[in-house]
This record gives sequence, C-alpha cells and structure tokens, in this order.
Amino acid sequence: MDPFNCRGLIIRSSEYKDKDRLLSVLTSDRGLITICAKGVAKPGSSLGSVSMPYMLCDFVVTISHGYYYLKDVSIIESNAKIMQSLEQMAVAAHISSCLMDCTLQSENSKEAYELAVYAFYMLANNKDKYLFIYSAFNWRLLTIAGFTVLYDLEDSLGKNSKTHIINIGGGDSGANSRNFNRVLEEPAVRALNYFATADLKKLFTARADQKTENELKDFTTDYLSMHFEKSYDCLSVLNI
Repeated sequence: MDPFNCRGLIIRSSEYKDKDRLLSVLTSDRGLITICAKGVAKPGSSLGSVSMPYMLCDFVVTISHGYYYLKDVSIIESNAKIMQSLEQMAVAAHISSCLMDCTLQSENSKEAYELAVYAFYMLANNKDKYLFIYSAFNWRLLTIAGFTVLYDLEDSLGKNSKTHIINIGGGDSGANSRNFNRVLEEPAVRALNYFATADLKKLFTARADQKTENELKDFTTDYLSMHFEKSYDCLSVLNI
C-alpha cells in the first residue's frame, strides 16, 4: 500500500525490541493509532527525534499486514519546554494518560485532538499555569465525552450564596448522593462553565487565584476518576 500522510500528537513513546519505538499518536481523523518507528534508537538515525512524546508532527506512514510503520516525519511543534520542570512533566503525563484512556474508541477524536494540541502547547509555554491547564483540560475532555453540564449559579445553596454543592456523579445533590457532593466557591463554578464552553483558542488563556486553582484541581480530578473509572494521581509527585 502506498504511504499516506497524517498530522498527529505523539502521546506516548515506548521501547520496542532493541532499536525500535512504538509511538501512540493522536490524530484528528483516525483517532489514536500506534506507529512502529523502526531503528530510531540507533545512533545517527535520521528519525531519532521522534523518540520524545508531546510533539506535534507530520508523519509519512505505510501500512503492512494491518500495522502502521513510520517512513518519514517532520516536527511542527516540539513542545520541548515541557521537559524543563517536574510540574509540566507531571501534567503532560496526566494529559497523555487521559487521552490514552478515552479516545481509542471515541467518536469525538477530532475535538480531543484539538484540545490536546492547545493543551500541550500552552503547557510548554506557560509553566506558572500548569494547575490551571490541568483543570481546564480535565473539564473540557469530560465535556467532550458528554459527562458535564452547565451549572446554574442560583440553583444551589440559595440565590445569594457564594458556595455551591456540586455532585461529581453528574446527578442531583441530595441525601442519597452526599458522598459524591463537593462544595465549591462561586469562582470555581464559573470556571467550570467557562472550561465547558470557551473557544479552544482561549480556553487556557484565562487565570484563577491559587485557592480557586486548588479547588478546581481537586474537583476535576475526583470527577474524572469517577467517570473514567480510574484513579488519576500523576500530580502526587508534586505533593500538592
């Protein structure tokens, strides 16, 4: 079969045999695919640059016996600055883990791909916003997957209240679901609504104070873990 071109994000790079790599690549039209990059670990390999994750690349790929093989690649955005801090690397690892978990069979891979492109780029270039980017990514991915709602700021503890009871199961708050309830301050609830609806180009450009960032981090992690049925703890290495 003739080679074909595709643009994608390297979500994960794994060792395979002695000199090869298996690349998990998220694309807008094919979803998540695995590309075998043969010989890239050899000294002097012209394709050695693809051993690093988080890069946006244009790939030339061939298919043989149902498997994808890398023929050529050019880097569009390296996102190399992610590797400059533990905080950025922890969030990038979290984003990759979420994408691996939710987009294999997703009908919304195009939206997830676009979200990931902006998330990795903003993370690489905004070290101080790593927690905000983490929470914004979580909530938008959950929105793409159909697990979120827009919150009525007056439909909680009262019209004049500044705190709101939110249920991480997505259902109504109440005595039978109290173990799933979380109390959030109004700025955090407004941020969730913003994360769900903002233009992707602007999603990661907003800011929040430290208290709100911590609220959003804890809430979106709990919500994500419940709906994806997995414990997400990549930030535990940061002791925050």
